[in-house]
Amino acid sequence: MTLRLGAAAATATLGCAAFAAPVSAAAPLGAAALPAAPGRPNIVFVLADDLGWADVGTGLTNKGSGNTDNETPTVSRLAEEGVAFDNAYGGPNCVPTRAALLTGLYAPRPTNNLYLVNDLDRGGDDTLLDGAAQGLPDGDDALPGEAYTVGEALRDAGYATGYVGKFHVTRTADQITTDFGFEENLGGSNSGHASQYHAIDGKFNNTVGPALDRFAADYTQEYVDQNIKPYSHGVDEATLDALVGTDKHVTDAVADGTIDFIDRHRDEPFFTWVSNYAVHAPIGDKQPRTDLLAKYRAKPAVPGHPADASYSALVEGLDQGLARIVDHLETTPDPRNPGHPLADNTIVVFTSDNGGTANADNGWLSGYKGELREGGLRVPAIVWSGNEHLVDGGAVDSTPVHAVDYLPTFASLAGAELPKGLRPDGVDLSGIWRNENAQLGARPLFWHLPGYLIEGARDQRPETVIRSGPWKLSYRYETQDWDLYNLDSDIGETTDLAAAYPDVTQRLGGRLLRWLADVDAPLATLREGKAPITVTLQGAAYADGKITHYDEPTQLTFQPGDEVPALLPTAITDR
Repeated sequence: MTLRLGAAAATATLGCAAFAAPVSAAAPLGAAALPAAPGRPNIVFVLADDLGWADVGTGLTNKGSGNTDNETPTVSRLAEEGVAFDNAYGGPNCVPTRAALLTGLYAPRPTNNLYLVNDLDRGGDDTLLDGAAQGLPDGDDALPGEAYTVGEALRDAGYATGYVGKFHVTRTADQITTDFGFEENLGGSNSGHASQYHAIDGKFNNTVGPALDRFAADYTQEYVDQNIKPYSHGVDEATLDALVGTDKHVTDAVADGTIDFIDRHRDEPFFTWVSNYAVHAPIGDKQPRTDLLAKYRAKPAVPGHPADASYSALVEGLDQGLARIVDHLETTPDPRNPGHPLADNTIVVFTSDNGGTANADNGWLSGYKGELREGGLRVPAIVWSGNEHLVDGGAVDSTPVHAVDYLPTFASLAGAELPKGLRPDGVDLSGIWRNENAQLGARPLFWHLPGYLIEGARDQRPETVIRSGPWKLSYRYETQDWDLYNLDSDIGETTDLAAAYPDVTQRLGGRLLRWLADVDAPLATLREGKAPITVTLQGAAYADGKITHYDEPTQLTFQPGDEVPALLPTAITDR
């Protein structure tokens, strides 16, 4: 469902709209009538890291639960002018989401095979089950070189392809350009985060690829005047001038690298993946820019929302980087579209890889990054363009969308031909973006995690999830339990309805089992040294790549080393 926003409604939900970055220079360039098809559009894909569903100031992407303490005026502006999605999903953490974004495939597919960062036994050595193997044969949490990516699709379609920032799901930095389709790589490596946000003596640490060091020089007066002051709000000029001579922040360097790539390729269609390091750990007073840290230390907390000055400062820094990119698109003439700025033939997508950590604001959602609860999976998502023929903005769309959808969408926009036999798990969203009455219906979305992440507040155990329409059904392998939630009425997942709606549980449970079989999903196995598990089942079971039906009550026993199956009894009873 898409809700078209009137001016009053949009303004009421923005929160930070009054802080929008200046774009006055864009008006003369965009004065001519917008062509319906000015050529294949440029695509700028901006990815935040660990940004919580309600971490942004706007309420348009999170059903009104945005954190107005975090000043994100650019996100708010793009949400008002573009299409905001309030049912957008990633994976449980960095690795599975980035693999899905790059390949358009769910985790169990052979050229994905990534479910969590590191491995699937992050619960100690005494859990009931043993997590499945993942990643490369040696366990490295990276994509195989033969994986086909969105970078390859757009490169082969004639786009200039550039990657800026965190990559993570590669064995080596070189593979980003040799195997994964990006002609340039500025900062990408196999590291999962920046160990510190600031450069030292003009260089970032070794968790950031060395090519980004081109943009690591200390702040100069000219840089501060041109790239920070126009996008700063509520900070006095002396505090901003005090940045001169201090170490560059990596978020600013990512924006620098993005703008540099755009400038060098503006005479051809370009695809720029902007992969920010913020707001991933480390979080602390040494990590944000000093001007932003001072600002948030002085701000009073907003009741009902978490307050962490260093975290909020990183969030606003992320927004300022986005502001610079959008402003550049709006003020730079487009050689392929005379009389217009680049923005008139560019689509900007802003989203996050997964739900927020304990530092984040996940609004009304339960769970955190690393879990299959909504708080671990749901992300802000916005698509925007200066051209209404590319993005018919001023709308909030409640269609459930997934990270796997971006590859087929970008390939469609680029006119790319995918390899024969490659069938992405995602769908083309561009019709929704253009308001062409594209209806995806209640197509199911899936998540599968055959292992553990038990750490701090997180308690993720082997589980498979299906989302279809308002319903979310999960199966927990340790306890053989089905949990059913109606997310329209219970977004916090507080009331299990599996026994109250056995027909829904049966229908979606059967679809979940068929999906597991379709993707040949591996399951966790009973750990060595644990007692055998015996159950009586009349119904269906999935394990070892196939579904088995039991028409009569049948006793099943699983020994150590056996996959512990997904069991769907013919009768769902209250526990």
